[in-house]
Amino acid sequence: MTPIEIIIQTTQAIASNPSDAEAYKRRAITLCQMRQYDEAMKDLDTLIDTLHSDDAEVYQLRGTLRMDRDDKIGALNDMRKALDLNPKLLEKLNGEFKTTEKGHC
Repeated sequence: MTPIEIIIQTTQAIASNPSDAEAYKRRAITLCQMRQYDEAMKDLDTLIDTLHSDDAEVYQLRGTLRMDRDDKIGALNDMRKALDLNPKLLEKLNGEFKTTEKGHC
């Protein structure tokens, strides 16, 4: 399935069920891969702030996007929450913020 097809499919799923957390997550990841960071951030904010997601990957992804936007405090808070939800992420996060290239998803 192409990224555009995923966006269409997940957007339709969200239109049918605005509480479909998996559709938001899949769309956010796809948008991020397509370098559409503002749109991805909106979906991540919806997952966390509106749908009250407890998915560590969602917090990690939003933290990474926040760091790319120089929101270090927001990034730190999201990464802490991600680690609270899944302490095993520490191994994966090693070096996460050492890069200077923007737009890591």
